[in-house]
Amino acid sequence: MKILVWNGSPRPKGRTASMVEAFRKGAEESGHSVHIVNVCQKKIAGCLACEYCHQTESGHERQCIQQDDMQSVYHLLDEAEMLVIASPVYYHSLSGQLQCAINRIYALDRPKKLKKAALILSSGSEQVYEGAIYAYRQSFLDYLHLQDMGIFTVSEHDPFPQKLAMLHQFGRHLTDDPAAMELTDFLSAFTSGEAIRHGSTAMKAAGWYAQQALAITAELNNGYHAPREIQDLFSRLTERPVDRTFCLFPPFYTDCGKNITLGKHVFINSGCQFQDQGGITIDDGALIGPNTVLATLNHGLAPSRRHDLFPAPIHIGKNVWLGANVTVLGGVTIGDNAVVAAGAVVTNDIPPNTLAAGVPARVIRTL
Repeated sequence: MKILVWNGSPRPKGRTASMVEAFRKGAEESGHSVHIVNVCQKKIAGCLACEYCHQTESGHERQCIQQDDMQSVYHLLDEAEMLVIASPVYYHSLSGQLQCAINRIYALDRPKKLKKAALILSSGSEQVYEGAIYAYRQSFLDYLHLQDMGIFTVSEHDPFPQKLAMLHQFGRHLTDDPAAMELTDFLSAFTSGEAIRHGSTAMKAAGWYAQQALAITAELNNGYHAPREIQDLFSRLTERPVDRTFCLFPPFYTDCGKNITLGKHVFINSGCQFQDQGGITIDDGALIGPNTVLATLNHGLAPSRRHDLFPAPIHIGKNVWLGANVTVLGGVTIGDNAVVAAGAVVTNDIPPNTLAAGVPARVIRTL
C-alpha cells in the first residue's frame, strides 16, 4: 500500500516527528511504501477560492493556479492509497501550515486512489484534541469518504515510549485485507446468522479491526480522561455517535467495537469486556455492572469447526441493571426493566420486569 504522511510540525526533531518515524518503520517492515512530506518545510499558500481548478471544460480541471510547493505534492496525493495527518495541536486545531495544505486538496476534489486515513496528534495537554479530531473527521473521513484507520494522541503526561511502540505496531499491522471488505460488509457478514469460516475474508478483517480496537482501548485505559474525552474515544471505537449522556468508567475492553450500539443515559462500570462482532445493543438507561462480559461469539464443538466463529447478537433492554460479574452469552435478549443479579450467567432470554439470578440464570420473581 502506498502511504503518504503529512507532518505538520515545524520542529524536525520534535515529538510529532518521532511518532511519524515510529509509524513509518512499522509500516515499511510490513512492505508498505511510505512517503513523508514535512509540510512546514514547504512553501504552501492557502486556497484562494478562485475556482480555477473547478472550471468545467477549461482544460485545467483539478489544477491549482498557484505555482508553489503544493504542485509537487498533488501527484503524491493522487497515487496515495492512505493519508496520515500528523500535527501538534495549536489552539485546539491542526497547525496553520498543515491546514493550508489541507485546504489546497480542494483542487483535486478527491484524490484518485485515496481510501484510508489516520491521524497523529501531539500536545502538552490532554484536553485539547477535540477541534483537531473534528476537522479530521469533517475534511477527510466525511468529505473524502475515507476509512478511518485510527487516531493516536500523545501529551506530555503520557508514557512516550509506549506511544511510539503503539504506533510502530499500528504500522506493522496495516493490511490491505479490509479493502476487500468494507465495514458495512464486515458487519453484514457477522450479523447474517451464518458461520464465519476460519481463513475467510471476514475472519481476516476481524483480526484487522481487533488491532484498531486494541489501539483505541489502550489509549482509553492508559491514564485519566474527562467524561467528554471518554465519549469521544468511544465514538472512535464504535464509529458511531455517542450521546453526551453516556458514562463509562475505564478500563474497558473489546476486540472489535464496531458493532456496539448505545442508547441514552447508558452507564458502563469498570472492567467490562464486550465481544461485539455479533452485535451488542444497549438501550436507554441501562446500567452495566463492573466486570460484565457480553460475548456474542462461539466456536464449533467439532474439532473440524473449532476455529470457525458462530456470531449471535445480544440485546440489553431499557433500564436493565446487570450486577457485578454478570456474563451474557450470544443470542440473549434481556427485557426492559429486568435485573440480573451479580455473578449470573445468562444463557437464555430474560423477560421484562423480572429479577434473574444463578448459573445458568433463572427468573426468581417479577418486579
